Amino acid sequence: MAPAAPATSPGHDPRSDGRRRPAQRTVSRRALLQLLVGVLVVGVIPIVATVHILDANALQNERARTDSALRAQLQGASQELGQLGDDASNRADDLARSPVLQRAIIASDRSAIKKIAAGAPGVLFYLRRERVAGHGPPVALARSISLTVNGKRIGTVVATIALNRRLAARLARTAAHGRSDRLLIVRDGTVVGTGQHIQMHGRTVQVGGHSYRGLLSRVPNAVGISLFALRPEKTISANVRPYQHRILYAALGSFALLILVALGFARPILNALGDFRRVASQAATDGLTSLANRRSFDDELALEWRRAERVGDSLALVLVDLDNFKSINDELGHQAGDAVLRRVATILDSSARQVDFAARYGGEEFAVLAPETDLRGATTLAERLCADVAAATIELPDGRELSVTASVGVAVKGDLDRAEKLVAAADEALYEAKRGGKNRVMVADPQRETATTVSA
Repeated sequence: MAPAAPATSPGHDPRSDGRRRPAQRTVSRRALLQLLVGVLVVGVIPIVATVHILDANALQNERARTDSALRAQLQGASQELGQLGDDASNRADDLARSPVLQRAIIASDRSAIKKIAAGAPGVLFYLRRERVAGHGPPVALARSISLTVNGKRIGTVVATIALNRRLAARLARTAAHGRSDRLLIVRDGTVVGTGQHIQMHGRTVQVGGHSYRGLLSRVPNAVGISLFALRPEKTISANVRPYQHRILYAALGSFALLILVALGFARPILNALGDFRRVASQAATDGLTSLANRRSFDDELALEWRRAERVGDSLALVLVDLDNFKSINDELGHQAGDAVLRRVATILDSSARQVDFAARYGGEEFAVLAPETDLRGATTLAERLCADVAAATIELPDGRELSVTASVGVAVKGDLDRAEKLVAAADEALYEAKRGGKNRVMVADPQRETATTVSA
């Protein structure tokens, strides 16, 4: 079987002329746009992730600074409130030590006690357990001193500190605080002085429809009363916003630089990728027929053989050799021979199934590898290929038409133990078809004997 001589005249298919392939280096706008979009998407993901992480860190750091400031406010307010409590205790103690009050309480002189109470606002006076004088605020911090005789309490003096908005403002002034910070006195979930309800989820506090970052401190010796130091969430966000803007500007700059780099290098990258694809294609594809080449066929055969061995599937091989091809080259020229090879390759590629693997095996010889195909199916495929080749009319470069025939050899894996034996069996069947008169199909059976199937 003589190999086809390479076509050298300028009239043949451009796919067979390596010198004309540089024209394929033109980069289409669509490919350029796709690469730009891909680069931008891949580049944007880390940029966006970095911006998100930096924003989150900035907000977390600002909240940490807020917590530190609120904690200092609570500490200062608690110290001031403690001082006020000590003052109230001293006041109650001074009144309890007064001889006038002591005589009035011992004598149960209510009138005298009321006169003393008139000069001591915010102080309550008790005879035993009964309040006889003084008025206190509705919400107050109390400090009391008891008067006893022979171990029995005969009276009590209670000094109070009004817990109201005025006290909250005073406590806020004593500690360093931000312009928008608030200090609230809260009793059982209600803000003293306003009646607003307070809701706390972690360190997020809702008051009057506004959201705050807040910390609380329990007031000693006052059941259900707490101090709340608050800073509006919008203030925290405003403090972070300049830094976030800088991050955004840096991200936009990085994004713009990425666009410039993509625009500058997109075309060279596409050209390099195109060269790589062409080299890979040339390594796996026959340049004349665009079918897989011998190397790709050997790789596919090894792969399918291993798969068939593993799962127990059948595997068939069909070898096709053009009859009297040397005379076409000798009498009509290599351009005519190339046209015949390309046309036959098209017939094989279109007649084979999608799962089959068609390749140019060498010269005028072709191979079709048919996975999951038994002897009967392979014979049917071979007969169809043989008939399609014989029925085709091939137009030559000079306008003349030509018909050719092919001899076909078929073999199946069966009990064969190596892929090389499958190729040898199909090749032997092919030669039997040649010796038997050509334009026919010969099948190698598993026992290495051949049976003849003729295709007109």
